[in-house]
Amino acid sequence: MMPLQFSQPGQQLTLDYMESFIKADGRQYAASCGDQVELRSHFQPIYSLAHQRVVGYEALIRPSLLDGGPISPLMLFAEASTLEQSVFIDRMCRTLHVSNFMQQADDTTWLFLNLNPLTTMYGKQFGPFFKDLLQRYNIPPHRIVIEILEAQIDDEELLAESICYYRDMGCLIAIDDFGVGHSNFNRIWRIAPQIVKLDKTLIDQAASNRSVRRVLPELVSLIHQAGALALIEGIETEQQAMIALQSDIDFVQGFFFSEPHKDLEARSSASTIGKLFTTLREDHAREELESKKKLTPYTNCFFDAVMKTLDGEDPEQALQLFLELPDVSRCYFLNASGVQVGQNFSAGSCSSVDNPRFAPLNDTHKAIWTRRHYFQSAIAEPGLIQISKPYLSLTGGNLCVTLSIAINTKQGLHVLCGDVSWADN
Repeated sequence: MMPLQFSQPGQQLTLDYMESFIKADGRQYAASCGDQVELRSHFQPIYSLAHQRVVGYEALIRPSLLDGGPISPLMLFAEASTLEQSVFIDRMCRTLHVSNFMQQADDTTWLFLNLNPLTTMYGKQFGPFFKDLLQRYNIPPHRIVIEILEAQIDDEELLAESICYYRDMGCLIAIDDFGVGHSNFNRIWRIAPQIVKLDKTLIDQAASNRSVRRVLPELVSLIHQAGALALIEGIETEQQAMIALQSDIDFVQGFFFSEPHKDLEARSSASTIGKLFTTLREDHAREELESKKKLTPYTNCFFDAVMKTLDGEDPEQALQLFLELPDVSRCYFLNASGVQVGQNFSAGSCSSVDNPRFAPLNDTHKAIWTRRHYFQSAIAEPGLIQISKPYLSLTGGNLCVTLSIAINTKQGLHVLCGDVSWADN
């Protein structure tokens, strides 16, 4: 056990009491926590990719022994054996962070503060504190982002009451560590945060797993549609930074941009982020070129089949050469309402029939594909071949792209579609 000093039982944990443990140390403040333990603030910059600059700092506590030996923050909080001691440490950290932040901060940047879950629910039992803290150091509530680790909180009513307290005060609310444990979108609906912090495990997985990398932009899009901004932490490499940029992440945080430091001076980001945007444009252009090159034989053959069909040739015969191309799965017609007319024209070498696990989906006659983008884009631009983005085929259970074109037939306007399997590499 570390020789920590805690409040006496029943002590009101007021701001004045917290400040009695803080001492000036040059430009910074430190806090004594016993005869051998000292607390210091470090701040990690949070960057806006669009603005190419720092927009906030996350405050991190750095405990250490007086002989210089580090102590993990988890170990520090683990030493608290009572609720009162947990609140004591939490308030001590926040007092230290705010005092150090306001020594150096400009007039606009956010300060991200983590709240101990127990303090979130029960802190009011130990007297007023947070509003006094902000008033003492003259920091407006709208510059504070309260990070909630609500996954550790079971009492829904107390959680809601605590969040309302900070929200009504004017602070921003952020959900921390989203994407791990039991986190899900129910948290976002319930809490309605302004910021969702995605856990670093997501960027780690996206860097090594293309499927995760493909889904991450959709996750960010859902967060945006829920009315929140997305922040991803743990960016350590250029590859991870590029993935964040490609995913339309709003804010980034991590060693690649800047490590935590006691000073607020952050590494210049405009050049670094500017290079990322340049690389993104170059990568996008290259991928477009490679995709076009790969699909050119398919679009040419598909167009030939369309012309033969318009000339009166039997559609199945007209599509034969296209269906014989490698990776072509099937072709089919949709009417002007998006309803499939007839069965699929299946390629013998790549038919969904070959995979019995998807047998219940093989019969697509009268299936309604109105919601598919390849149908909507074809209807919007008749006579032009459309190429979809890769998506999961409901019929075959595999990734594919769909070529589509709206043409006038004897039966009226129809959309001819051709599915091409798309390797996930």
